This record gives sequence, C-alpha cells and structure tokens, in this order.
Amino acid sequence: MKVADIAINLLSDLGVKHVFGIPGDAINDITFALENRDEIDFVLVRHEEGGAFAASAQAKLTGNLSCCVGTAGGGAIHLLNGLYDARHDHAPVLAITGQVDSEFIGTEYHQEVDLKKLFEDVTVYSETIMDPAQAPRILKEACKAAIENRAPAHVCIPNNIASADCGDDPINIATLLATREVSPSSENLDHAAKLIDQASKPVILAGIGGAGAAKEIFDLAHRIDAPIVRTLRAKDWLDDDDPICIGGLGLLGGKPGQDSVEDCDLLCIIGADFPYQEFFPKEAKTIQIDSNRSQIGKRLDIDAPLIGSAKLSVQGLLDRVTPKDTETQRKHWIDKVKDQQDDWSKIEKSDKSPLHPASVMSAIGDHAADDAIFLIDTGTTTAWAARHLRVKRNQRFTLSSGLGTMAFALSGANGAQLAYPDRQVVAIAGDGAFNMLMGELLTAAEYDLPITVVVFDNSKLGFIALEQEAKGLPEHAIAFKNPDMAAIAQACGCLGLRAENTKELSSALSQAFASKKPTVIQVPVDPDALIMPPNPTFSQAQKFAVAKGREMLGKLRS
Repeated sequence: MKVADIAINLLSDLGVKHVFGIPGDAINDITFALENRDEIDFVLVRHEEGGAFAASAQAKLTGNLSCCVGTAGGGAIHLLNGLYDARHDHAPVLAITGQVDSEFIGTEYHQEVDLKKLFEDVTVYSETIMDPAQAPRILKEACKAAIENRAPAHVCIPNNIASADCGDDPINIATLLATREVSPSSENLDHAAKLIDQASKPVILAGIGGAGAAKEIFDLAHRIDAPIVRTLRAKDWLDDDDPICIGGLGLLGGKPGQDSVEDCDLLCIIGADFPYQEFFPKEAKTIQIDSNRSQIGKRLDIDAPLIGSAKLSVQGLLDRVTPKDTETQRKHWIDKVKDQQDDWSKIEKSDKSPLHPASVMSAIGDHAADDAIFLIDTGTTTAWAARHLRVKRNQRFTLSSGLGTMAFALSGANGAQLAYPDRQVVAIAGDGAFNMLMGELLTAAEYDLPITVVVFDNSKLGFIALEQEAKGLPEHAIAFKNPDMAAIAQACGCLGLRAENTKELSSALSQAFASKKPTVIQVPVDPDALIMPPNPTFSQAQKFAVAKGREMLGKLRS
C-alpha cells in the first residue's frame, strides 16, 4: 500500500468526510487515493485558502477532525491563513502538504520551501515523512496532536515518498478515539461553591467551551439567581431569546451585559477566553472553569480555579451551592434587556433606504430556518450580527473569532453545507470580505451547495473606518467601487439577487432560502450607520468628533 493510501485510510477511519484543496504535482498521489471512494471525497476549491477555511469551519461546527491539502510551494503556503483561523479558534485540522522529492530537499530546488519549519508556528505538530516506514507513526501522531490539542497539525510528504510502498498494516486508531472528562477536585469545588453562596450579585460569563454543558449552566444560573453574559462565539449554543441570557460583553456586546459584569460581586467564567481585560470587574471575586490549565488565569487573577470539563464542573457546583430564594437580580437585568431591545427594534424595523445594517441582520434572522447555520465574516457585519442576529436554540453560529480574518464566511459556508447537507447555511459578509475570495462561489456551484450569501454593500472597509475614527483619524484608504455581485453570481452558475428596500429584501431572502442553487444577495446598506459601544467614554466621543471634523474639512478641500 502506498503512503498516500495509508494517509487517506487513516482519515477515513477517523470519520473525515471531505479533503479540501487543489491538486498539484507533489500531491497527485494523495488526490488519486481519494478517487472512487464512497466514504470520503476530495473537494476541489478555487483557492487553497478557501479550502483551509472550509476545513476550519467544519472542525468548529462538528468538533471533529477535518483536512485540507496543498501542493509544494505556493499551494501549501496558501493554506496558512485558514489554519491560523483554526489555531486561534481551537479547531482540529490536519494539513497535508506535498514537497519536492526527498533527495532534493535542502538544495533550493524548484518550489522547495521548508514547510516543516514554516508550519511550526501555526500547528501543534509539524513533521516531514522522509522514509515510507515513518508514515504510519507520523500520520498517527499528527492526528493525535490535532485531536488532543484541538488545533491544526501538519504532515509534509515528499512526492517520491507519497508514491512509495509502506506495507499493508492498518493504523491502530484506538488511542485517537478514546475520550476523557476531567472533574475538579472536591476541595476546589467546595471553595468555589462557598464563594457563590457568599455572593449577592453573581454573574456567569459563558464561552464556547460551555457548549456541552448548556443544561447544567442554565440550572446553575437559575439556582443562584445569576444572569448569563456570553462571549460572541457562545451565540453558537446560547439562545438569544432566553430571558436569562442578557447579551454579550465588550464593544460588540450590549449595555445590560456590560453593566451586569461591572456591577457583579462574583464572576463565574465558564469555557471562555475573553481577552479584553478592561471589561472585567475590578473588585469582584472570580471563578474560572476550563479543562485546559493553561487557560486558567490567563486574562485576570482567579480566586477559585476549577480545572475540568464544563459539564462535570458545573454539576459539582450544583451539588454544593445553596439555592437563592430570590429572582430579584435576574428580573432586574431582564428588564434592562427589554429596554435595550425596544431601542434596537427602532433601527431593526427601519425601512429607510439605503437599508440600515441592523434591519438587514434582523430580517435574515426572521426568515432563516429554525436549524439554520450562520457563518459571519469579519468587519462591521460582526458587530451587527453580535447585536441584531438573534440566534435560536437549534441554530448554529460561527465566525473567525480569535484571528478575526476576512474572507471566512463564504468558504466556511461551503464546508458547513457539505457537513450538514440537509440544513440551511447562511454566510453573511461585508463587501470587502466577500471580494477577497469571491471565486469560492464557483466551488459552491460546482458541488450544488445551496448556500445563501448575503453581502452588505457599503463600498468601503467599514470596520477599519471605525478603527481610524477611534484614533481621531479621518476615514482614508478604505473606499472602493463594487461590481454587480448579482451578475457575477449568475455568471458563476448561482442565483444572483439585489435588494434595496425591505420589501425587496424579504422577497430575496424567501427566494434564496427556497432555492436549490447557491445564492448571492447584494444589499446596499447605509455606509454611515454607527456602531456605538455599550458605554461610550468621553475620550471615545472626543476622538470621534475630531475624526468627523477632519473628514468634513477634507471634503471641503476636495
């Protein structure tokens, strides 16, 4: 059996269904090994970066190992951005790259790049197979590292090695399938429970790591009269319509979430890695639950660390805490959320033209299926989605969170649709992000993926404009002209639509969600719509005013 066959057999045994990439001389044996198989398919993307994003999205949504491939030289290099996305968001992805024949490594041969070294920063394991006999062990170790660390791993296979025979023995995958759940010590649980009992204003900050313990976290919140504030990624499993969930934390969150954290006397952090220290309380006691010791105390000092799975840790607290006989705190914050939603509804229901981004985001949520999967690109769409896309309990939500890279949504939607062929998949992108990897529409058309892509067209890099104004700088170097995206979609074999008012938007969304073809909806939105922080400071307002003044002077001079 060839090394290439061993690699694909291992992936198949581990449940990988798709391998994303573009063929090339150095990986032709890999792609050929995928031919005529029923259980695993090669997906020909139009750019390797798109393939890596698709693999990253699959890993985030399924929690399972995914795979992307790239040939020697540029093909492998193109994978890096998508792999960094997976690294930052703890997604297990195996990257297989081709390489020049082993005899030429180290001679500056055509297309030779030191891929082992190049991939060492983005992966938790990076190795080159220099002898066919090494293949089973290196491939197994790479998959083990990716699964255990929930991160990318990399195997580089020289061209002559991929086609070499390495025996017919299958790889034993028992160690790769074994699972574990860790529980904190009784002593640590007792200490944390005591802090909860002593608190009068506890708040739970839940992250994506709490996804497997939703019931337990909700039970704890009700038992100790604590509202739940979330990180952005936790929209994937927290129901925005549940009254105990009072919104997000930070600049993309809302006022109730921020105010509750500032006002609390105990913050219980569950499966969250929120990096912005300025939004944490200054005096409150802190509990942090995480299965990874290295995450505990990374962002702030922790009074009661609980190293263990969210499920077992919260169960341990439920067995120990004294139920609070009041709902005063939760009712207070629920009323604050209602007041905020009343304010937000005014712009969500606006029918002014060009459309307000919040009204577009709200309409997407209203029309989407109850089990829709949303993939959000980086930019102002991230902020509008954080506040105005209400994600229901059985829906899914993901984005490029830690890396915050543009161009994730479209390619990620392709991966999501392949993983969940019977569910509605919606990519939401700004025009800048969509333009970057627009060619992945061809991938969607090639594989008949009925994704819907909603493009917010404000003809500028809107979030960068906000960052410029936050520094007191006028908008500069961010404006551009957009093509007719609906026409481009049609040329790619997709359905292309344009919506300029609420009636057209409703019609376009209905058409898209009923279509069996990939669909692009280009929506011109108000380029001047403001994303206000939950609690604006005087300094922020001052810099914004200076920036706007400079912009006005610039227009007068032009």
